[in-house]
Amino acid sequence: MKINRIIIILIGCLGWGHLAMAQPMTKPVKDSTKIQPFSRTVEANFLSSYYHQEGDNAAVTGGIGTEQLTDIANIFTVNVPLNGINAVSFYGGADYYTSASTDQIDNNPSSASRQDVRSFGTLSYNRLNLRRGESYTAKLGFSAEYDVTSVSGGLTYTKAWNEQNSELSISGQVFIDQWELYYPQELRRRVSLPTSLRQAYNGSIVFSQILARRAQLSLSAEVIYMRGLLSTPFHRVYFGDRPTLDIERLPNQRLKIPLAVRFNYYLADQFVWRTYYRYYWDDFGIQGHTLELETPIKIAKALTIAPFYRYHTQTGADYFAPYETHISTSEFYSSDYDLAALQSHKYGLGIKYFPLYGLARSRPFFKSRRIAMLKYVELRGATYRRSTGLRAVVGSLNVGFSLE
Repeated sequence: MKINRIIIILIGCLGWGHLAMAQPMTKPVKDSTKIQPFSRTVEANFLSSYYHQEGDNAAVTGGIGTEQLTDIANIFTVNVPLNGINAVSFYGGADYYTSASTDQIDNNPSSASRQDVRSFGTLSYNRLNLRRGESYTAKLGFSAEYDVTSVSGGLTYTKAWNEQNSELSISGQVFIDQWELYYPQELRRRVSLPTSLRQAYNGSIVFSQILARRAQLSLSAEVIYMRGLLSTPFHRVYFGDRPTLDIERLPNQRLKIPLAVRFNYYLADQFVWRTYYRYYWDDFGIQGHTLELETPIKIAKALTIAPFYRYHTQTGADYFAPYETHISTSEFYSSDYDLAALQSHKYGLGIKYFPLYGLARSRPFFKSRRIAMLKYVELRGATYRRSTGLRAVVGSLNVGFSLE
């Protein structure tokens, strides 16, 4: 339900920048023509984030009313090499949110829909072919909240060549969501939807190339096909031609095509310029452009700061109109401002402390030479503003661990 959109916003506000800082400032590999085997090191991360938004265009109440929402997420990832060519990893956690707008499903300021917890997890298996410079990944995922249960699976093939300066990655994923159909209180005996199932199929291809010692480029393309329940059952729509309302109704199929380019330039060992542009198209009538800039600056041996900025603009969907504007004879309609024409800005700053030998080290296992290390701590914060009036703040704490 609503929390799925919040995860997307959190990723948009923090995820790209977080990943950019988390990755080392790599240089091209010159002396090896093969990919390297997995090391013995177990890597783990704990990420905790806080998100709060305000606005006055809640889709639950037909495009008007409070959008106030607070979300707290805790995520844990771990990657465990089994040997030089096999590894398993786990990504999972939980989100807790409170939402003033979803309270209005029952027109009750203290209803059960005001809050929810979403738990999720993904298990992955990765295998290398060292001789051919290839890797293969398979993953299975699951998530659950009070009105949606989802399962997912995916496969990825990656090929590196040209002394590892060139890489091609091809991925395919499928998501199957099962909804509990909760309708607005006053419409429950008058409306219905033909299905409670949603399926999404995602195919992507990414090509990465080291252009020079200080320049890296990647190109990506995706095709996303969705079918089934694509509307939200408890979103209301109020009409302009007569004093009545209905639930949101959208086509049962949707095609999305994002195309992106990422370019990183290492101006010096202490300064990196990271850029990202994405063009988006879908058959709901939306076209969008996204530009992201980040400049990690190493101000000391162990300390990096990274200011970042994201701009997004999109046209409105064919099926969107504000409160009391839709015509009741239309086949499809929505007053969800995520489908509106809009522009958004996100500004933020990241701070990462990463000493060469970690923040703390110990041998936690008796008679073992393996060393557990607290590797780094990273803080990120951002403010988000949208032309529709939505305002948000978001912050995260990321802690890295290893067992060597």
